[in-house]
Amino acid sequence: MSDDLAADAALDDKTGDAVDKVVDKAAETGATDGDKSAADKAAPADKAADDASKAGADADKGADADKAGDKDKPGDLPENWRELGAGDDKELLAEIKRYGSLKGVFRALKEAKDTIRSGKMKQAMPDPSDEKAMAEWRKSEGVPDDPTGYKLPETVTKRMTDDDKPLIASFTDYAHKKGARPDVVEIASEWYFDSLEAIEAERIATDTKASEDAEESLRSTWGNAEFKGNLKLAQRFVETIPGVGKDWSEARLPNGVRLGDVPEFMEWASDQGRATFGDVTFATSDSAARHASRKDEIEKTMKADMNAYWRDPAMQKEYADILAKEQKRKG
Repeated sequence: MSDDLAADAALDDKTGDAVDKVVDKAAETGATDGDKSAADKAAPADKAADDASKAGADADKGADADKAGDKDKPGDLPENWRELGAGDDKELLAEIKRYGSLKGVFRALKEAKDTIRSGKMKQAMPDPSDEKAMAEWRKSEGVPDDPTGYKLPETVTKRMTDDDKPLIASFTDYAHKKGARPDVVEIASEWYFDSLEAIEAERIATDTKASEDAEESLRSTWGNAEFKGNLKLAQRFVETIPGVGKDWSEARLPNGVRLGDVPEFMEWASDQGRATFGDVTFATSDSAARHASRKDEIEKTMKADMNAYWRDPAMQKEYADILAKEQKRKG
């Protein structure tokens, strides 16, 4: 708004000069032997100026009214009064043509002058190297003396984490150099956190859908009975890769999909885990320890009382499974 008003003010100064030329030209055009004096011929134009100074309506609204049917005809002004007033200034001529009468031109001039006098017109930011001028301009615009003077709204501060603070500090420093008003900084910071939350919500929804699709595909391939065991083998195998660690499944491909949500990769990792560990029982040190401990217990029972072992079919089956897993592991 400030730049437009400044431009209008400058233009209206030129318009005022142009109007003087129009009135003078009208006086010359109307002056003939035996007629009234040129000043008398120009009197209607003076009256138009007086009328314009009393008009309080908006300039553009007044221009529309003039075009729609404002019939004031300032004396004997020639039809090309706009061209005469603008001279060789095409931009000024285009501006004058916005108005349907000389009255509209004067009205626009008055409105611009009133705006300037009211102090509502914003001053353009001075040269940043002029510290004194910048200090005065910042004061007039409500810009704080330094970046730390910006007071962020509660809607921002309550969502800000320690990780966010360096970025926000960088933003306020940049905004201060650009002369941003406090309200602009507030709006921008709120937009930033609103956008982050929207992006995060979309990411969570996308990850959830991808995880569900991957599980459905793996259950279809492995079967429900083998699903958990094979998944464990895949996880343990990838964790043993040097430099990978337990968070490998959160790694993302260029398309944004997490590695743990790629069914083909999980099938491959499970096969590698089975080849490495033989069975899910040996995939972790805890499970392997439990396996060995249970085997020792059964074998102690067998040595102490073989008849007790043969009287317990469940123990026999459990021991057989233990041996089968070990044989499979040796493979």
